[in-house]
Amino acid sequence: MAATASYLNIKHQSGRWLLRIDDIDAPRVISGSQDRIFRQLEAYGFEWDRTIIQSERVALYQDAFNQLERQQLTYGCDCTRLTIQERVGQKIIYDQHCRSRQLPYSDRHAIRIKTPDQPWRWQDAIQGLQNFDWEKQLGDFIIKRADAIWAYHLVAAVDDSDDGITEVIRGADLLTSTAPQQYIQTCLQRPSPSYAHHPILLDQKTNIKLSKASQANAIKADEAINNLFLVLSFLNQQPPPELMQGSINDIWQWAINHWSLDKVNAIADQGA
Repeated sequence: MAATASYLNIKHQSGRWLLRIDDIDAPRVISGSQDRIFRQLEAYGFEWDRTIIQSERVALYQDAFNQLERQQLTYGCDCTRLTIQERVGQKIIYDQHCRSRQLPYSDRHAIRIKTPDQPWRWQDAIQGLQNFDWEKQLGDFIIKRADAIWAYHLVAAVDDSDDGITEVIRGADLLTSTAPQQYIQTCLQRPSPSYAHHPILLDQKTNIKLSKASQANAIKADEAINNLFLVLSFLNQQPPPELMQGSINDIWQWAINHWSLDKVNAIADQGA
């Protein structure tokens, strides 16, 4: 879904579409998964202009961390999810417990970033004006895990602001990730791209996003035309039925020429 929406939005503007391989969390990377991603995207007719592989960019994440550290925005934390939960209750929002403890950086401590006192506001290109309250929604968040792996918000913030990237389109399940990532970009004095979060497909029984994590069936190469048609329909692009009888190239050509983010906005407004 996110691949299709982001691809169409940028290709409609004759821009460059970049493919990012999120493999920074090495213990969770499945052998051969990168090749499978490439083959699957190719089978569905995607053409990307450059590949960003996170595991090859560790030095960039270290540089970003060094900048944050020089600004005295980082600190060590030895709290576990359990200890935080015991202090703050079921909804785990970090309570700044370690902010003033001056713990040394070590292989036993995560590293957090100090967040602002004021709410964070931004305009999402699909979901509209957003207001993020740090104290109620997140607290000081981790930028480097206790196992020495760079955390998602740091690497995404660096990747999204790198090499002239101007637009990020992804699922609405990542809407609350925007504030911490924009905040990091601001601290690093980097530009923030525009962000747009499209509605997501949910399992009708569990109301959980259809994905690997929810054990949804993998998409199949021989169902590419049908699946692309269904995605275009879900995104409210109103593809004509005759596209089902055409080729992959036919459906992409029509979709790029007729792409409308306003139509996606309409279903977001309806709460899809």
